[in-house]
Amino acid sequence: MVRYVAIVAFLAAAASAAPPTTCGRSDPYSKALCAYQHRDFAGAEALLSGLVEKNAEDPQTLRALYFLARTEMKLGRFDEASTYLIRIYLLDKPFYHAWNCDFLLGECRKAGGKG
Repeated sequence: MVRYVAIVAFLAAAASAAPPTTCGRSDPYSKALCAYQHRDFAGAEALLSGLVEKNAEDPQTLRALYFLARTEMKLGRFDEASTYLIRIYLLDKPFYHAWNCDFLLGECRKAGGKG
């Protein structure tokens, strides 16, 4: 019984904890992710697009490209999102698989009537 109470207390505390956020940081990637987290998809799209185009060699570019694809999906632009997901595959197959991009690409194709 004590164990059950401890588990319930832990779950309640975890549920009330604030989710991790990048808001408050000043780097461009954090600002873009903050916009995404706050459902400001137009702002996220602009910031992420800028990162992807300017910083092709930066390790954060793949993550920016991933969130740009997710942003396009949120905006209902599934063809654009598919293009970004395929680009991730061509750039870094392990990242593509680790971040479940194959699933997202399938969702894009399904939403676009191609899957």
